[in-house]
Formats: sequence, C-alpha cells, structure tokens
Amino acid sequence: MKKIIFIFFLSLFLWTNANSIITAFKKGTYYEGDVYWKHKKITLPTGKWETVERWNWSIGFWTAGDVSLANHSNNYVNGFYGFGEIDFMGRYQGYIAPYVEEWLYHNKHDGCYERPEYTLLKLYKKGKVHNCFRVRHIDLHKELYRPDDDESKWASAVLRKWIHDRNMEIPKIMLCAGGIYYAPVVRDTYYRWSYCIDPKKLGATGAKFFTEETSEYHPANINNYPEKIKIMDEWKIITANMHKEIEKTLKAKKHHKLNFSEYNLLNINKTNEVTSDSSLAEDIKALKQLYDDGALTKEEFEKTKSLLLN
Repeated sequence: MKKIIFIFFLSLFLWTNANSIITAFKKGTYYEGDVYWKHKKITLPTGKWETVERWNWSIGFWTAGDVSLANHSNNYVNGFYGFGEIDFMGRYQGYIAPYVEEWLYHNKHDGCYERPEYTLLKLYKKGKVHNCFRVRHIDLHKELYRPDDDESKWASAVLRKWIHDRNMEIPKIMLCAGGIYYAPVVRDTYYRWSYCIDPKKLGATGAKFFTEETSEYHPANINNYPEKIKIMDEWKIITANMHKEIEKTLKAKKHHKLNFSEYNLLNINKTNEVTSDSSLAEDIKALKQLYDDGALTKEEFEKTKSLLLN
C-alpha cells in the first residue's frame, strides 16, 4: 500500500511539472529536440538551434509571442525556424474575423491564396476556421533587405542585425514552408510556424540563378531541372509531416485537418506505443531542459532525477 501511495504522489508530482514546462528561449541560447512553447511540445528540426529573437506583447485581454531560431555552422546559416501565436482570449471575435480574413487572403504580397511563386498551397477555410499550409522558395536577400512590401521591412530588423553582428553568410536561395491554424471553436488562438533551409541540406547541387523569378525552384522553371524537382518533392513531404504534427499538437478537429493523401507521409495519427524506458528518457530529457533553462538548481535537478530513476 505504501508503495502504491508513493507512486501515486510521484506521478502527480511529475505530471504537474511536465505540464508547467516552458522553454525560456533566451536570446543566444541553443536548443535541440523537444522544446515547450506555452505548454505545447514542439519538436525542432534536427540540429542545434540558436534563439535569435523572442518577443511578447499584450493589448488589453490579447497576448502575443513569437520565437525565431537559426541553425548555423562555421558562420554559415543552414536554416531558420520560427513559431508564434496571438491569443484573443475569446474577446471581440466579431472584430477579429475581418482582420484575419484581410491578413490571409487580401495581402497584396503573401497569403493563403494561390500565387505564381508558391509550389504548394493547401487550405481549409470555413467560417472563422483557417488551416493553411504553403511551400515555396525565397530569394533570401530580397526577403530581408528589399521586400516587396517596404512597410514590412521592420519585421526582419533583428534578424538582419544578428546576421551583420555575427558576420554570418546566408544562402541566396532557400526552401521555405509554413502554416497557420486558427479555429476559435478549438481555442481562440491564432498560431503560425515557418521553416526555411538551404537546399544543399537536402543534397541539392548549387543554384545557378539567384532571384525569386529566375530560380530553378520557381514553379515556372523547375520542370527544366529534374534534380530540383526531387529536392522540392522531398521538401514537401518533410514539411507536410511537420504541419500534420502541429495539427496534432494544437488538437485540430478532424474535419479541419488538411488532406495530404497524395504524399507518402508518416502515419503520425497512429497511436504510438511507448516503452517505459523511452518514457523515462523523455522525462529526464525534459528535466534536463528545465535545469539548462535555469528553472531548477543543480540540487533540485539531481534530487528529482534520482526519484525518476528509482
């Protein structure tokens, strides 16, 4: 009986801590594997990711936050990853809906609608629910320093400064993907994510053309470059799987989820059987993240780790 009571209280203690995990995302710190954004577990792409920028704001009841990460080696950027959300707290939905509609479908330069430079766009839209996923290539220098919309240039100011201060070399062409999910019937939170990589990370040969319009990855040009087709097809599968995982994390309703049946995606909706050893490893990994983030002292870390192991 004593053992059962001990296990019960230990599991309660661990459950409480697991649900209070939040990754700090301090600027200049590195993360890999699973991170926790406002209690949501996000699995980062392979490699170490440095926090370049994190911001938060609130207006009345509404709160928002965003994180930008970079993967780099030898002063060369391999990729960028970012995510963020706006929590409207169920307030003033009648005012919010038209603005969301404007952001997503009436932006002159980007949005959740078909554009010549987009390789893939998938969309579920019904009422106030929006689930959008897009794949494209970008001319990175143009995106950062001379965007189509000059009014949006402020958004990359911190990233441009980080590149300059760290003397980073950046790819001329990157493959990008991203998505949004907003469904007030699930939670009144607008969520977004994005991921860009140097195509060489997928084994691509060097690009020959370096503007958005002339790039081998542009939909109007790619059929002339069979190797680039294969790279882009692989990229679509990788990032579609990521979007499906995010749908799962955000508890998207079944009929809100995007249909990727034409791709050979991993069956991520299948319930995974996890062994006790792997569960223990996950708990220790989460505990170590708390210690690395400064949420636990070394003594607290060692004591809790000992409880887990025993």
